[in-house]
Amino acid sequence: MADSDETKELLEKMLQALYAKSAAEQSAEATGDSYLIAADKQYLGRITENVYDQQSILNTYGPFGSLYSSTSIFNEYSQYGGQYGVFSLNNPYCQSPPQLFLRGRFVGNVSANQYVPNRISNKAFLAALKHDIRALLRGEMPKDGGIKREGIYLQAQDGQFLGNLNPNRFDQDSISNKFSPYGNKFSQTSIFNKFSTYGGQFSQLSPFNRISNTPPRILDGGKFVAYLTVNTMKTPRVDPNEVMEWAERNVRKRFG
Repeated sequence: MADSDETKELLEKMLQALYAKSAAEQSAEATGDSYLIAADKQYLGRITENVYDQQSILNTYGPFGSLYSSTSIFNEYSQYGGQYGVFSLNNPYCQSPPQLFLRGRFVGNVSANQYVPNRISNKAFLAALKHDIRALLRGEMPKDGGIKREGIYLQAQDGQFLGNLNPNRFDQDSISNKFSPYGNKFSQTSIFNKFSTYGGQFSQLSPFNRISNTPPRILDGGKFVAYLTVNTMKTPRVDPNEVMEWAERNVRKRFG
């Protein structure tokens, strides 16, 4: 009987520890703060314009903004910011990404995984966080296509980013990476998905529609280079069936 009571007590303590909220999280909720929190209940920083706030996610010397902190989304080796981190907003396969709360209210899951419910693009979030935090605090974030990008990449006519043309097959944003959101033939943002909006034969936004007047564009730092299309009436153009070879010839030197 004593063993049973001890086991029960131990289980209760484990459950309390599992669901217990950190002091920082409790304080944030009580004051209606804006903050980011991981799926394992780790507090990831306050969303505030005050970069000197010790709890600020933008304080580069604080526990949530430092590149070297284990609780920072900016640490590419941490479980919250790394490409392979189990709770990371930058892991495209993460099923339990950080949650964003604005003024104490849940807004969405910040993630690179496009299949996560209530998803907020990690890139849109980071861009807003660094360049327009006031808009972020109002709940306004740009779509991926609205983020200023460098290098040579594809963009759909509706503004959706469709991947860069870096021939490196390990680049997470490259169409050359068969496991990326832009190179995977099962991804909804890949031109290689024959059933997607951006790869289907009959979609007006697809490079494989022979009569489309709105195919994807190849951009260089935001400047138009050519259309990506099988429609021979559009010029200048690059044939999507030859885009990988085109990238090898024209883009590799850019990425080294």
